[in-house]
Amino acid sequence: MAGLMDKAKEFVAEKVANMEKPEASVKNVDLKGVSTECITYKADVNVTNPYSTSIPICQISYTFKSADRFIFFIFIYANQ
Repeated sequence: MAGLMDKAKEFVAEKVANMEKPEASVKNVDLKGVSTECITYKADVNVTNPYSTSIPICQISYTFKSADRFIFFIFIYANQ
């Protein structure tokens, strides 16, 4: 019985690992302002969803890098 369970777990893990995932890309970044306290910019985000149901956006996180050097990481949480 344990062998059957292990095979079932492997099957499910393989299917989940190969599922298409939603993706987002940033386009058209415009610098709006710079001060000693912050940088303001506007960016268009294109989200590709392979599923027929919508995706609720609860959290967005992204990393700023320059020449493969880490600059900073940001989390944005949606109001619920």
